[in-house]
Amino acid sequence: MTRMPRLAAAAAIALGAGLATAPSGARSPLDGHPSQTRYLSNDAPFVVFGVTPTHVDGSARQVLLSFVATDRVEQVNVFPFVRAAPDAPAQMAAQVPCGPRDPGSWDCLVPVAGLLARLEGAAGQLGLRIEAHGDLTQRGRHSTVIVTLPVRRAPAGFNG
Repeated sequence: MTRMPRLAAAAAIALGAGLATAPSGARSPLDGHPSQTRYLSNDAPFVVFGVTPTHVDGSARQVLLSFVATDRVEQVNVFPFVRAAPDAPAQMAAQVPCGPRDPGSWDCLVPVAGLLARLEGAAGQLGLRIEAHGDLTQRGRHSTVIVTLPVRRAPAGFNG
């Protein structure tokens, strides 16, 4: 985990301000195709930079969430889930705490192996619902971001 220099933090603040003015549910310009990032709300000093890898197979053990806190965030929690299709019911895993964090650029490992094992079939989605809270004493300092990644399993007998 690293801290950003002041100039980079200022650029992230400007980027975060631009994202904050995007309409609710708008896609992020930081999408790492084929993953998709959607901001449901963006009122905390928090910007998702991406998830690595941008798609997974059934053997993935973890994914790496990268984000920026433009001011201190008191809580960052990730709720991983899988589903067979975008409109299918989700199966959730335990919450993964990724904060509090001081201003800067941060990484958080999210375990997904057990969750992916629950996904039946050759394809589906892995999702991360990320909830970030700025100053907990101020009302409305909350951001909710959902990142979805396609799950593509290799065909049976395929050795890559």
